[in-house]
Amino acid sequence: MTAAEAIRAVGGGPLLSASAVLEHPVRTPRTEHRLSPLSSGRSLLSRALPATAIFAVAAGLLAVGALPVLDGELVVAGLSTAFLATCVAALIGRPESPNAGATLVPAAHLGAVGLLYAGTGSATALFLLLGPVLALITTPGRRAVVVAALGTAAVLLVPGLLAAGPGVPVDAALLLGPLAVGLSGLAINGTAGTLSRQAATIERLQAERIALATQVQTRADELDLATRMLAARAQTMTSVIDAVTEQSIIGTDRDGVIRVWNPGAERMLGLPRLDVVRKRSIVEFHVPEELAEVAQDAGSATGLAALVHAAQENGSDVRDWTYVAADGTRRTVAVAVTPRTDDRGVHAGWNFVGTDMTEARATERMKDQFVSLISHELRTPLSSILGYLELVMDPDSEPLTDEQRQYLTTVERNAHRLLRLVGDLLFTAQVEAGRFTLQPEDVDLVAVVRSAEETARVTAATAGVEVTVDVPDRALVVPGDAVRLGQACDNLVSNAVKFTPSGGRVGLSLRAAWRSPDGQVSDDERPGAVAVAQLSVSDTGMGIPSGEQGQMFTRFFRASTAQRNAVPGVGLGLSITKAITTAHGGTLDLESIEGEGTTFTLTLPR
Repeated sequence: MTAAEAIRAVGGGPLLSASAVLEHPVRTPRTEHRLSPLSSGRSLLSRALPATAIFAVAAGLLAVGALPVLDGELVVAGLSTAFLATCVAALIGRPESPNAGATLVPAAHLGAVGLLYAGTGSATALFLLLGPVLALITTPGRRAVVVAALGTAAVLLVPGLLAAGPGVPVDAALLLGPLAVGLSGLAINGTAGTLSRQAATIERLQAERIALATQVQTRADELDLATRMLAARAQTMTSVIDAVTEQSIIGTDRDGVIRVWNPGAERMLGLPRLDVVRKRSIVEFHVPEELAEVAQDAGSATGLAALVHAAQENGSDVRDWTYVAADGTRRTVAVAVTPRTDDRGVHAGWNFVGTDMTEARATERMKDQFVSLISHELRTPLSSILGYLELVMDPDSEPLTDEQRQYLTTVERNAHRLLRLVGDLLFTAQVEAGRFTLQPEDVDLVAVVRSAEETARVTAATAGVEVTVDVPDRALVVPGDAVRLGQACDNLVSNAVKFTPSGGRVGLSLRAAWRSPDGQVSDDERPGAVAVAQLSVSDTGMGIPSGEQGQMFTRFFRASTAQRNAVPGVGLGLSITKAITTAHGGTLDLESIEGEGTTFTLTLPR
């Protein structure tokens, strides 16, 4: 399986797709585009150059005598005005506003044409109108066209006003010239505006295309980087999964078809990856009868539904299942089942992580059987010993010396102690086997606590430990088994006395309280809270190291502080108390500081 396939199997979807990236809108820089003429973006000088060129040709014609000169001063004034306007355009350069100077320079050129027309008296000079008129009618707005028409009329009027020559018929020129310039100017101006808008649109589209191309390239680079990163992660995940050889890691799709099969699964079930992935279902490696039994208990369909029912409801599930290997061998496996989602968060399948517990479970069964067997075998002779002791110590039998009676009392005390130990062993075996039953009735915890204090009073006095009791004045009743609750309370009190040195103090506190849904216990009733009884047994003893507190309810576990101080015991009391508390629907909490003391809090529903 490739790295990408492993990620798809575990993640439930493709690593990343170009379509997913392109679904995000590409944001281009926002730029403003103005509708400008065909000469948009050009300097005033470049716009004035055509007229300037025509004036230069006219100057050459005047110099060679091709154009007559009636008034030299007007001719010089006209040429000077034309070239001065060109110099002004060069100085202004490219204005911030496209319309700045757009009509000023061409109007000056029109004035120069009027002076030359008056100075030469030749209609040929009217050809000079082409440059400034063209510049004006291609300027945005109709105002420039009006300036061109009025300027043309002014040029035709100049000779008559200066009386510098006959000119052309003024009335005809004034009517036809400006009219022709105005009408053609309006048409050309509209066309130029349309072309300008189209040019601006093309320019904007080109800018957007460049920006879009830049964005696409950026996204492509990001996609390439993400793909390489995910490929590296896929390779890392695959190598990690393949490195697990002591546990089976099996990933399936929603229908239970296997997609991931690590070396641990190959070793446990005896099939190579190529023979399983996309070919077989996880259900094929389970015992059908076991699946049917679980399905019946859970009220679900059999098969895959039975396997994932608890994980589907609780988010995860850990329990023992029987795996059937390729050779028919059956293994007890602790399987952790969790749902799997794809990269969009959609449910894509299931993960099954299994640990072979066949030998461990067999060892536990043998241990329980051994404990149960030994307990039964010890109980019979112990009962016989206690019976004969009772007969020997009967006042009606032969009298005993004080020394004999002292010896026999010691034997009796130790025999009872051994009998209690045998009873504890049998009880733990019952708990592990699920045969622990209760005799429910109404139990007064006040009486239970006082009885436990009375039982431990002699031992506490001998050890120099003070025992205090704080209980309500009236009964505090809970449903439960009186014998088992008394046993649990006795265990807590006797432990507190046993682990408290001389001069220390043991406190028993019982109160009625309320437990809210978040687990907080308080004296005041709150919405949604349930009534509970809380018993606390605290001492000022040697305490428990913080690293060992999580193991205190494990069978046969003894804290290092107890071992260092040679405190007698076998480590069964707290595990029995925990089992009794859990069976009553309660909780048993532990708080301890090494060298300062310990507090056990038993909380039971009322």
